[in-house]
Amino acid sequence: MNSWQSGLLGICSILLAALPAKSAERIQFFYGPFEPTIYIEDLEYFAETGESPQRLSILTRRLSEAQLDSLQSLLTARIGLSAVTISQFTYGPVGEPLLDRMGQVVQTDSFLSGARGIRAALILAADSENGLSLLNVMRYFPSRTIQLDWSLVRQILDENQRIFDQRDEVLADLRQVAATQTNNLSSFPDLQLDQLGQYSWRIETFSFQNPERLQASSADLYLPIEHSSEQVPVVIISHGTASNRQTLAYLAAYLSSHGYAVAIPEHAETSTAKFQRFLNGLEGAPDPAELLYRPRDITALLDTLEQRAQREPVLQSLKLDSVGILGQSFGGYTALAVAGAELNNRSQLEKACFETVEDRPTLNLSMLIQCRLLEIPIDASFAVQDERIKAVIALNPITSYLFGESGLSTLTVPSLIVASADDFFVPALPEQIVPFQWIQSDVKSLLIVEAGTHFSFLAGDEEGVFPVPQALVGPDPLLARVPMQTLSLAFFNRHLLKQAEAEAYLTQAYINTLELSPFR
Repeated sequence: MNSWQSGLLGICSILLAALPAKSAERIQFFYGPFEPTIYIEDLEYFAETGESPQRLSILTRRLSEAQLDSLQSLLTARIGLSAVTISQFTYGPVGEPLLDRMGQVVQTDSFLSGARGIRAALILAADSENGLSLLNVMRYFPSRTIQLDWSLVRQILDENQRIFDQRDEVLADLRQVAATQTNNLSSFPDLQLDQLGQYSWRIETFSFQNPERLQASSADLYLPIEHSSEQVPVVIISHGTASNRQTLAYLAAYLSSHGYAVAIPEHAETSTAKFQRFLNGLEGAPDPAELLYRPRDITALLDTLEQRAQREPVLQSLKLDSVGILGQSFGGYTALAVAGAELNNRSQLEKACFETVEDRPTLNLSMLIQCRLLEIPIDASFAVQDERIKAVIALNPITSYLFGESGLSTLTVPSLIVASADDFFVPALPEQIVPFQWIQSDVKSLLIVEAGTHFSFLAGDEEGVFPVPQALVGPDPLLARVPMQTLSLAFFNRHLLKQAEAEAYLTQAYINTLELSPFR
């Protein structure tokens, strides 16, 4: 362990030592005069044996057998995060406000905010022999009683149930539409979009300099070999937070096999390597100005390719005045911003970010990133559009308050928004389905993937910075690759190459012909 980490843990130890030398014995739900109680030792017994003590029946009698099994697994499931990582995150710009919101719901036995207690319990549990689990966090909470504000719990549950009920209503309507579409494969042009194309490709790694960054960034360029066209279409792929150039490399290789040059920049401040250093206590948190730097990475990358094309014959055929972009999550935001959606929703964001849990009882975790826009000086330039971007695909993008209705209404290039119905990090209804209606482009499409999660389009074999439980990953992401490849190619063929026949593949009728199970 280096001196920085040792110092951090030393500070944490001092802070934790100042807390009362207690551990939680019970969870109490306060709601007016009613205070039902659950005892930690009863949860421990249930977790170990699967049997419910009499005192625990206040909880277990309300659950089905399947729910009881899930609860037993949830209590003891270990998450492989270290005490340093927990400390770094919970003292960071995203973890701190998250703890503050949690502390409004989970309180001490003196009915004070439980934020400090939650942080202490997380760190001590992660550093203990039994590791970080829900049950272990309860054990280390530094108050004999964990008070839960049941009225706030109910508000959160009701609000999020409302969001998912509305989502289900949208899906039900779409299923009816989908059922009316014909599924005749012979009616589609034989473009063989579900297979690799005729071109081999090579990968070149190069550097480019965003003038707003201190250091140069790296990018991978996938170039089709022996391309017969005088002009080679170009697509840029923008990765999400804590990801890198390999996360969507399968899409780059596929598009290159069909004749596209594909560039994937590394957004250094939000890359896998950066987050690993941050969570290991070696660096600070990402700069909020990353909201501006990311789209400007795209401009810097295109500028570099244009400069190189003037002196390198192999790049002179790149069509750099009409470029497509695809991004996922924070990369989806990046793609929309550089394509023309404007960051001009600060007043609404201020209101949303300073509301309490009672005012805004939502579990939309993407708000923690969106609120960082307020840390950027108000006199900064928020202009990030690049006119060379002519088509955009955004997978699971963050949109609701960063852009808002007025910001998305300025997006005029052909746009495909992809939403995952089971995305609990960037929920489909508030972040993609409703915002889709604000886009004023004459050509726009919304693709909703049932059973899809925030991770469904990422490389299935990637080791992430955070150990994500399988339940949140969802079905095997490998199964989502072919449809995403096919639809991306059809979209760019239609709007970059102007192939009218590709329009047939951007329909529900074509989607109905694909083998998508367990997705839909």
